[in-house]
Formats: sequence, structure tokens, C-alpha cells
Amino acid sequence: MKSNQKKVYVSLLLCFLFGCLWMTYNIHYLKIKQLDPAYPLIIDVSGSVEGYLSVKNLLITYMIPLLLFYRFFIEDEHPHRIVRFTSRIDLYRRRTIQVFISSFIFAFSILLIHFAAVFLFDRFHFVSSDFWKLTLLNLALLTCIYFSIGLLYYFIFDYSNSIMAMAATFCICFFLYVMKSQLNLAWGPASDANVIDPFLSSGMTGYQSLILLGKEVSLSLVMALLGLFAIEEKDFLVGVSDD
Repeated sequence: MKSNQKKVYVSLLLCFLFGCLWMTYNIHYLKIKQLDPAYPLIIDVSGSVEGYLSVKNLLITYMIPLLLFYRFFIEDEHPHRIVRFTSRIDLYRRRTIQVFISSFIFAFSILLIHFAAVFLFDRFHFVSSDFWKLTLLNLALLTCIYFSIGLLYYFIFDYSNSIMAMAATFCICFFLYVMKSQLNLAWGPASDANVIDPFLSSGMTGYQSLILLGKEVSLSLVMALLGLFAIEEKDFLVGVSDD
């Protein structure tokens, strides 16, 4: 079993990585804030088109770290571990819970850094916009999206191996980003990855946010059912040897 202490260290390292990325993407806006204290830093640093919380970063740049995080955080399916479970469903339930926890930690790390930085550098707009509510909503949506991506990864993994699963999952996420950025299709997960920006800039309503959340939860349930089908068909000897 993977050491809980190592998981804590990796999670802290993840926060450090996102902290460095936040400063790298937003150093220009911080300089503007120093010159003009009234400057609404919160809007520019929360942009979904480019920057730290851009859809491109959330679905492409951060995808490799996310998939590697799954590989580290979730137990490998070695024979001596598999035999402990009474059924495939029992095994699948445990893995699904681990995927969800991993997805939450990863999304939480991304948004924790953003939350803390906005509080530190733009406290007035942080308070006036009820930023904590927006962050919690985005955390729920991003967790669902990453949870679906994790289930997609393991769905492919159950029919192939980890390398093919990572490559295929990355390509699918890239395709989702292209649909959003080039074709402007608003129904895909890419449109829900960052809702802080539309809330701040265009006044998204609470009703619209509930629709988005329902959509992502539904997608997660669909992916969970597909994964359950895959685990019933999986040849574990092949899965272990290929990984």
C-alpha cells in the first residue's frame, strides 16, 4: 500500500508547483496592482482564456501531472492485492473512491493556491465578490470533471495498458479543449472547468451554475457505469503484465 506520508509529501509538492505556476502567469498583473491599488486583479488572474485558470491549462497543461498523480496515489492492481477483494465490484468500488479522492485533491490544490493568492493580493474584491462561494462551486465542478477524466483513464486502462491510457486520455482532453476554443461548443466539460471567470465578468446566475453542476455529476455517473462494465470484462493477468 502506498505510504500515506508520501501522499502528503506529493500533495504538498503539488501545491508548491501550482504556487510557482500562479506567480509565473500573474506576475504582470501583480505589478499593475502595485501601481494601482484599485485595480481589480481578481478578474484578470481568474481568466478562462489564458493564464493560470485557463481552460487550456486545466485540460491540457495540467493533464500530465494529473494522470501521473493518479498513478502515484491509486493502488496498483497487482495479483497479491486483487485477491483480497471478494468480487470485481468490490475492487472497482475501492478504485473509484480513490479516483474521486485523487481528483478532489488535485482540483483542491489548484484552487487553494488561487484562493489564497487572491485573498493575499486583492482582498477588497475578494470580500466584495464572495469569492469563497465561487471557489467552492468551481471546486465541485473541477472535481467532477477530473473524476470523469480519471474514470476515462481507467476505462481505457482496463482494455489496454497505462501508456496507451495516458496517451488516449490526453488526446481526448485536447479534443475537448479544441471544441471549446476553436468551435465554441459550450456543452462540453471544457466550458465548466472555470466558472469563476464568467461569474465575475458576465454575471452567471446561480441557476445556470446548478445546471452545469448537474451536467458534470451526470457525466461522472455515466463514466462510472462504463467503468463498471469494463471491470467485468477485464483480464487481470493481461492488465498486470502490460502495465
